[in-house]
Amino acid sequence: MLDRRSFLGSFASAALLSRARLGATPAPDAAPPAWPPAVFQDDESYWRTLRREFLIPPDEAFFNTGTLGSMPRVVLQAVSDDMNQVAGTVAHWNYKAGTPDYITGYNPETDLRTALATLIGASPDELALTQNATVAMNYIANGLPIEPGHEVILTNLEHPGGRQGWELKSKRYGIYVKQVTVPVPPENPQQLIDLYLNATTPQTRVWSIPHLTSGQAIRFPVERMCAFAKDHGIFTVIDGAQCCGHFQLDMKKIGCDAYYSSPHKWLLAPAGSGLLYITADKLPGVWATLASATWDDYRSGAYRLMQIGTGNRSMLKGYMAAIEFHNRIGPARVEARIMALADRLRAGLQQIPQVTIHSPVHPELTSGTTVWSLAGTSAGDLMDGLWDRAKVRCRSMGDPLGVRQCCHIYTLMDDVDRTLETARRMVRRA
Repeated sequence: MLDRRSFLGSFASAALLSRARLGATPAPDAAPPAWPPAVFQDDESYWRTLRREFLIPPDEAFFNTGTLGSMPRVVLQAVSDDMNQVAGTVAHWNYKAGTPDYITGYNPETDLRTALATLIGASPDELALTQNATVAMNYIANGLPIEPGHEVILTNLEHPGGRQGWELKSKRYGIYVKQVTVPVPPENPQQLIDLYLNATTPQTRVWSIPHLTSGQAIRFPVERMCAFAKDHGIFTVIDGAQCCGHFQLDMKKIGCDAYYSSPHKWLLAPAGSGLLYITADKLPGVWATLASATWDDYRSGAYRLMQIGTGNRSMLKGYMAAIEFHNRIGPARVEARIMALADRLRAGLQQIPQVTIHSPVHPELTSGTTVWSLAGTSAGDLMDGLWDRAKVRCRSMGDPLGVRQCCHIYTLMDDVDRTLETARRMVRRA
């Protein structure tokens, strides 16, 4: 890993090189600053320089990472370079030992799985690469040998990708899907834990838990919940679609049996980048859903769940570049920056009487995402008003929730302040 000064200094040359490769014309203010700075600190000048590594126009503020992250230039370049190489040298692929394969879907992708395992505190053998969180979740729902009458507990706030695999299994095999109703927002972590505890019976076999809900940005106390479930023989699967690249993750510390995510969101990997973690002692009990050559080779760990047929190698090159980019900044610094932006946003919104914050404000339940509404303004009008007036892109979550605003490393404190000022202006003109 590069030290801070070397990393920042690398942006100056890399930014110009990547712009040239991508055919972009540098903006008038794009001249690189003098690096290294005399004294390094995590101030806005650092993040303003980092912001130039993204193709988002400088006058636009992107706050919808919960749907799809913006790839930095180095990730986009990794994908583009590899696609060009594959297209131009495909005749050189001779299938001999030592020659890299030009496709994915039949190979263990050891380097990428090792890098990903290091990032999230797991073993490479416990990780399978998937297209997204929905695919990974369905591997668990379809692969666990749950019998008719057994229960799976989940919440009423699940993303469809975190729910429908269980609903399918219920309809096809007769398992019982039990739904608990989450207050929006919850008051404290224990309130969320009690929802699952009070719903558990001797027939309960699985707790399906959102680490961070997609629509309401509620962060669940997954470590405490997994510890209880483990003591009672309940399988835990965590929907972390919103978490890889957002929070620092350690699978062993969380203590879950399975975890899935979509790194094309907060890790800023290419769309179609997913992961599935299953702890080593539970892997043999999960059937493969898709079958190709080695689906039945239980010596290969989670690799047997990656037998899915031809895939795009270039996307995995971008996936690796995203991990490297994230590591060079530092996962702890990324999370701290995200939370600082979100805390500033929440504090400012709380000073506007007409604003209601629907996501949690309890410090243990907050994240980089805030869901808020403005009295007298529909969710759609609020989303459109922020964009039309200030080029602030949030996502409407429908009424009464309002908009979802996700802070990330390509948003600046100025962008947060612009949001607040625009909200105040919308109140005055209402």
